[in-house]
Amino acid sequence: HRIFQAQDYKSIDKIYLDSDTVRITLDFNGTRWRVNNKYDADGTMINVLFATLQQARPKRSVGIGQKDSVYQQITKTGIKVSLLEGNAVRKEFIAGGNTAKTQAYFAEPSTLDVYVMSIPGYRVYVSGIFEMKESGWRDKTVFSFNWRNFKSMEARFQPSSAENFIVSLNNGFFGIQGMDTDTVKLNAFFDNLFALSVDEFIHDNGVKDSIGRMPHVADFTVTDVANRTYRLKLFTKDGQTRVMGLIQDSQLAIFDRRKIQPLLRTKSFFRKK
Repeated sequence: HRIFQAQDYKSIDKIYLDSDTVRITLDFNGTRWRVNNKYDADGTMINVLFATLQQARPKRSVGIGQKDSVYQQITKTGIKVSLLEGNAVRKEFIAGGNTAKTQAYFAEPSTLDVYVMSIPGYRVYVSGIFEMKESGWRDKTVFSFNWRNFKSMEARFQPSSAENFIVSLNNGFFGIQGMDTDTVKLNAFFDNLFALSVDEFIHDNGVKDSIGRMPHVADFTVTDVANRTYRLKLFTKDGQTRVMGLIQDSQLAIFDRRKIQPLLRTKSFFRKK
């Protein structure tokens, strides 16, 4: 069963996922995994990827009569998976499946052998993880910085500027400037803000331009101790279950309204009673 296994997964620091149109590169830079050298990777998805690589087993080989046609099909529609240590390829195979994605196949390019793959104990389409788009690999946390590096945050709301507020350190405690703050409510707000994750990234510049011209309802700017800023603007209409957001003024994203609702708290909400 070790035909598709690498010797040592701990030493793998780069993975290529090649379809006939696009290559996704996942590489470890010494501290974390990156996607296409542009984005931090979602650690959970990287763990799922390695678990799949280690646990996938050949259930049976594809019969002689079908082997050639299945091999041709997954070479066209599947993903070539290359596991590298430095620049040395340690394992390479092609992952794909039938049209309905109910059966996963791995092919061994050197022998042209094809196997039906499974993960013992699970009903799962094994090749699905390799077929994810770039956005599926990205870290979906909006404010993905260390909470201990927090310096301040400014929240601005439309249309009520009287309800804007700034949170900063005062006598060793975080509070809203110029106001006696209910810290329990403020801590709950930050728990929601820093746990906020994107449901879907949008890569349509036309949509981005039109959203950018809309009035936003809330605008959060977080500053860390190195004076780097992290910004999120939210555009929402009553009754919509999905909320549009703009991260760092450049990346359009969609959020579930239930995640956003606890963030639309204005200054008076945090006043200590």
